Amino acid sequence: MQNRDLATLRMIAQTGSFREAAERLNMTLSAVSMQMKALEAALGGTLFDRSVRPPRLTALGRAAADKAGHVLAAERALRALTGPDAPLTGRFRLGLVASAGPRLLPDFLRGRPGVFPHATFTFHTGLSENLDHQVETGQLDAAILTATGVPAGGLRHRVLLRDRLIRAVPTDLAAEAPFLQFAPSTGIGRLIASALADYPDLASRPRLILDHVATIRACVAAGIGATILPESDLRDLPGQPVGADRALVLSTRLDTPLDGMGDALAALLTPHSVAADATASNAASNSAAMVSRPGASAM
Repeated sequence: MQNRDLATLRMIAQTGSFREAAERLNMTLSAVSMQMKALEAALGGTLFDRSVRPPRLTALGRAAADKAGHVLAAERALRALTGPDAPLTGRFRLGLVASAGPRLLPDFLRGRPGVFPHATFTFHTGLSENLDHQVETGQLDAAILTATGVPAGGLRHRVLLRDRLIRAVPTDLAAEAPFLQFAPSTGIGRLIASALADYPDLASRPRLILDHVATIRACVAAGIGATILPESDLRDLPGQPVGADRALVLSTRLDTPLDGMGDALAALLTPHSVAADATASNAASNSAAMVSRPGASAM
């Protein structure tokens, strides 16, 4: 028994005529007749009284046509789960760099029920390069991370926000005080190391490598050392822009459910204050997707 046979039966029931059903379904009359005979054989019963012209539905035929409507409705609902307008449904793993959580998750958690009512998310923190690799290998469905170059093959990066890098140097800092450098092997660490090259006075200081932003902040606030960090991480500490920024991006695998809903997910993850202050050109730039070239590698 085929669902197309059930659809034909429903059309005959609606029109009361084999011929009109054939016209509406763009079929030949003989094809409709053959379908109905095959359906009767599959069901093991007589659906039409063929002693009259045109044939009329029997009681079994009317009941079958009614039940066929439920089967076809269920088929449409099933197909809608994967159609272009299907809602995001299921459980998804979202990675993020720890420093992004306070800025992005409150708005996301507040808005998620209205935008993705049928989806649930679990969250995992890590370093940018690890998170991007986990998205690439399917360990994560998406991740929020610092972009440092072209995404790996098969990944898409959507910019969520840009953050200025700021150098923070306490007043009267001792000459022997260290430069507090966030782990240089990470995405943001490499951006900081590049910016540091333009400031010999900071680059010449003893280097203290740390992998915890809050610790660096506390040391700078206590006058123990200088640093370069994204503006959002320094918050109320005084500092000067260094002429560079870091981009927080949403990383997704191409042609996955989250990639298909990536623009809506990115909008939900963009802080309201950033979205409200953005100009039209910045908004267009921030929402543009950078798609990797085949074979490109993550930096």
